[in-house]
Amino acid sequence: LSSCANMNESDCLTADWKLIGFEDGSSGKNELTISQHRKECAEYGVTPDLNVYRQGHFDGSKRFCTANNGFSRGRQGKDYSRSCPQQLEAEFLTGFTDGQTLHALKKVLNQKTSELEDAYENLDWLEHTIAEKNELMIADGLKREQRIIIRDEITLHYQQQDELLNILPELKREFENATQTYETGKDEFSYY
Repeated sequence: LSSCANMNESDCLTADWKLIGFEDGSSGKNELTISQHRKECAEYGVTPDLNVYRQGHFDGSKRFCTANNGFSRGRQGKDYSRSCPQQLEAEFLTGFTDGQTLHALKKVLNQKTSELEDAYENLDWLEHTIAEKNELMIADGLKREQRIIIRDEITLHYQQQDELLNILPELKREFENATQTYETGKDEFSYY
């Protein structure tokens, strides 16, 4: 029921508020979610039992507000809506913070991987383009001005190739460092 965007009349009239609270709590929804249920059921003359809902929500929160679940959510880059009761929040946040740390390390690794792959792709493109331009340069029927334009394009591509080859060792180092840091982070948080 609680995962539905709207509670209909039947849902409201037969609602098990403890179960709805439990489902909301175990899925990480804030206790204030009951205000949405209250609005939805008001048109049918039904008022949620706040105390019963809160008990169910607290019981459900015990399943959600664990260090392991916090770590999992943080590692996936998910948000935390401050839904854990105060008694359970510290444990959840410990895992969540560690998960966010690992998520950030993974983002850096993905970025460095992408930069290195882009550099290799650009080098391949430049190599093929230079070869094609060299073939074109010696083709029959070209005027002098056309050959000069092609020569200038080849020169530019060689410069771009040299620039990439010069930064390639640094890109490789950054990728290796990011890989090492991420693997160290995975090892550090392996107890989750």
